[in-house]
Amino acid sequence: MTIFSDFRERSDTKPTARSLERFLSERIRSGSLEAGTRLPPVREAAWQIGCAPGTVARAYQALTSRGLAHGEVGRGTFIGEAASSLGLPLTAARDACTAGMSVNSFLMEAPDALLEDALAQVAKRAGAGRISLSYQPEAGPLSDREAALPFLSRWCDALTPEDIVLTAGGQACLAAAFASLVAPGSGIACDALTYPGVISAAAVNDVRLYPVTMDRWGMIPEALEELCRRQSISLLAVMPSVQNPTGVAMPAERREAIAGIAARHGLTVIEDEVYGFLRPPAGESFSRLLPDSTVLVTSLAKCIAPALRVGYAAGPGPLVRRIAAAQNAMLLMISPLLTASAAHILKSEAFEKRILTLTDGVRKRAAYVAGAFANTDYDAMTGGLAWLKLPEAWEADVFASEAEALGVKVSPGRYFAVEARSAPNAVRLSLGAVSGEERFRKAIDTIAGLAAKPYATLPVTP
Repeated sequence: MTIFSDFRERSDTKPTARSLERFLSERIRSGSLEAGTRLPPVREAAWQIGCAPGTVARAYQALTSRGLAHGEVGRGTFIGEAASSLGLPLTAARDACTAGMSVNSFLMEAPDALLEDALAQVAKRAGAGRISLSYQPEAGPLSDREAALPFLSRWCDALTPEDIVLTAGGQACLAAAFASLVAPGSGIACDALTYPGVISAAAVNDVRLYPVTMDRWGMIPEALEELCRRQSISLLAVMPSVQNPTGVAMPAERREAIAGIAARHGLTVIEDEVYGFLRPPAGESFSRLLPDSTVLVTSLAKCIAPALRVGYAAGPGPLVRRIAAAQNAMLLMISPLLTASAAHILKSEAFEKRILTLTDGVRKRAAYVAGAFANTDYDAMTGGLAWLKLPEAWEADVFASEAEALGVKVSPGRYFAVEARSAPNAVRLSLGAVSGEERFRKAIDTIAGLAAKPYATLPVTP
């Protein structure tokens, strides 16, 4: 008898990832699957159940994300403590042995000194009464908006503090923009493959996303033009410097073509430049091409740390004020302690040094990945993302599950597909999330080895 014998007996319909996850969760909570039990490898489990390997992989990933299971390097996936459903102890144990390349961050170089200095100075100023601890203006403290002007001038011209809204990170900015800038009955045009936060921000605001076909250079202008003729679109979301998940930079001529289409159809443009600090612009920013209808969105989550939840919306006053009002309705205000910390960092010489350090480190890692994989795009990876198309013999979800069992977490292509049926057979790797060069290279070598050896057959059990 196997772990899945009862599942086969009680299931009279085609197995799904959700039903398999529910079955395993029930057995964990009842104690019939004890902590430390090793789950069968994905393909062996699929053979036992009579389903696709991708179904098992998704179920295992769901258990892992909930803290009910964890992967161990070279050993497989194991049941954790049922009582740890919040995932805190298991997450800590899992992170200790897993190279997490699925969530994109740039903590390869910890910003400890920058943050320590900023937090100490802010605490000192707050204690002396030099930072208001009361409610703040909708757009955020004026002095902290002024401090952001040099940073935002990378993409915008002639900004004033009145053109800037401080937000609780880039994600909060997107959600507020989608809530306030989309005309009733219309939708948002975006890349067919996009940052999952775009998908969730649209979903929570009950706004429809319209995927635009992409090619090697990102969004195809002709596809956007055709979409605008057929559908009611009022907002265009673009990531021109570093497209997430592919990492490509939109060339100058394509930016100009897309800007022309946006102008003809009266679209408001959301220009996401959270990764823009990593490389010089490949062309004029949309904020310069369409200054009257573009809102720049960026944050300090990537260049400093995700824990510093400070973002920026910069653009025409009438647009950013609507974003400020929407955020105010959701959050009431952003903490002045956070915005003061961000302002202190932006004004320090150490900030520019950190940008240079991260840029150089990502380039070196991109070069290593390019050497480990055939047909990879080095230029795209200098944006900190590696988009790896898998051999046909691999399914992306199965690959991600097997990679995690070997100690490396990656993100399968379906996470980024606006339309599930268009999910590519690929995975995304975050090049900046793993600390330590030796650990990073070991993770890349593991992924390269796994990609080169897809399972050709299911296990044979006598």
